[in-house]
Amino acid sequence: MKKRILLLALAAMMLVSSCGKPKDNPNAQNNLYAVEPEEEVDPYYAEMKEKEHVRPIAVMIDNDSEKARPQIGLENAYLVYEIVVEGQSTRFMALFKDYGLEKIGPVRSSRHYFLDYAMENGAVYGHAGWSPKAAKDISALGIQNINGVLGDGSCFWRDNTYDKTWHNLYTSTVKLSDYAKNKKGYSLETDNKIPDYNKVDTVPEGGEEITKVAIPYAKFYKLNYVYDEATKRYVRYVNGKEHVSQTGEALSAKNIILYQLKNTPLADGENKDRQDLSNLGSGTGYYLSDGKMVKINWSKQSREAKTVYTLEDGSPLMLNPGNTYIQIVPMYATPTFE
Repeated sequence: MKKRILLLALAAMMLVSSCGKPKDNPNAQNNLYAVEPEEEVDPYYAEMKEKEHVRPIAVMIDNDSEKARPQIGLENAYLVYEIVVEGQSTRFMALFKDYGLEKIGPVRSSRHYFLDYAMENGAVYGHAGWSPKAAKDISALGIQNINGVLGDGSCFWRDNTYDKTWHNLYTSTVKLSDYAKNKKGYSLETDNKIPDYNKVDTVPEGGEEITKVAIPYAKFYKLNYVYDEATKRYVRYVNGKEHVSQTGEALSAKNIILYQLKNTPLADGENKDRQDLSNLGSGTGYYLSDGKMVKINWSKQSREAKTVYTLEDGSPLMLNPGNTYIQIVPMYATPTFE
């Protein structure tokens, strides 16, 4: 009897051992609880995936002259477009998925070609005023916007700390998100995909080592990026000095996308040298990250279509996890690299 019980016990142990061994993992041996290791992802990538369905808010930020600086909020944007406006000045459109930011600005008015990039990112568009063509296009294209000088002023306020003229209007994503949802009835959810990020930091393959970029937008406005090996970021310099936020933080980029487009005077009847931008079609440019630069191609088929960025072999451009500046440079302002 004892012998029979012993044989039954041994058979049961063998059955448990056989059933518990994962069939798809022959290397698990006797570990009944073997699991696949978690895939490594960068915290920035994980955060952006978590906020994938949070609709971005785009804000026009002043950069006309020294009076517009220092700005605040650029350091919190995941994506920043810098494009020339009238008088060879530039203006920023910064995109945010963080609805808790308390101060952004100085806020400035809309120009029509920035709408193309607000649309391709599916953003709620915050601005203070507009050019005649921008006003017309916002209406015609159905841009969901919040205008600081036309009925939506409760989202904006003046702060004379840095300037007492028109370079002193501010907003916040706290106010903009609340106003968009509760006053305008705009959805704050989106199916618009986040940019194509690598899951972990990846040095651009075959890239040329570039640690300095110079963009001479105008005689009075020269932009430089200098790569910091310690942080693996490109620090911004304006006219030879660090471009700092009102927080005292030096502005920097993890990724830079740079390409040149033709801009021409816009005949809007006001003779203020406002510009038009030839941003539809295709062309070439550069992507910089981790101290390396690779050539890229871009294409944009319509005003609302996403700009598609690819490597020279046609494969999609994958950004490294981190913020990105898109520098759209006039044809006359040839950038240099070293």
